[in-house]
Amino acid sequence: MGAALLIAATALLVLTEVMKRVYTQQLASLLERGDARAYLALLDKPLVRFIFPAWNRCFMQLNGYLALDAYGEADSVIERMLAMRQNSKQRRELVGKAFNYYLERGNEPGATKLLAEIETWDDADAATEARMMHDIYIKKGWGYIDEMERRLEGLHGVDRGFLELLLALQYENKGDAAMSERYLKRSERHLCAPVRG
Repeated sequence: MGAALLIAATALLVLTEVMKRVYTQQLASLLERGDARAYLALLDKPLVRFIFPAWNRCFMQLNGYLALDAYGEADSVIERMLAMRQNSKQRRELVGKAFNYYLERGNEPGATKLLAEIETWDDADAATEARMMHDIYIKKGWGYIDEMERRLEGLHGVDRGFLELLLALQYENKGDAAMSERYLKRSERHLCAPVRG
């Protein structure tokens, strides 16, 4: 009797792992094709709900809502997830994603609350970068222009494009529309350039 139960439990575990891989591939494919509605519908199927832990499924739902620009639903999922039990790796992943989302949406209370949490991490670089992003996106600061313009020379591709985007935002904050537009165009060129393999 005990051996039969062990075999059944092992078989269920293996089947669950196989199904998790199958559904992960299907979900990734749907998101890549831009079919976020089908992606969210698949996530809501009973078998998928059974296979994936609640935190993982919520994180995947968040990606689907963000792909649809469904901000109300994304806000609700983030609030629910911030209150969930999670390990430290999951928490950092969620806080990082939610912080960036709040910055882009201009959600000052949400971004400020998560900035305070990031500042408690044992990661000075992450805290410094989060303060800078908060200053640029939420406080509408422009105090990093000189430093970023000096750093531009050694950068290429996406890294350069991202820095140019931050410069465009800062010049916009400063009220210099011409410089903002110039850096925005450069940023688009570098961020949208094909990756060379």
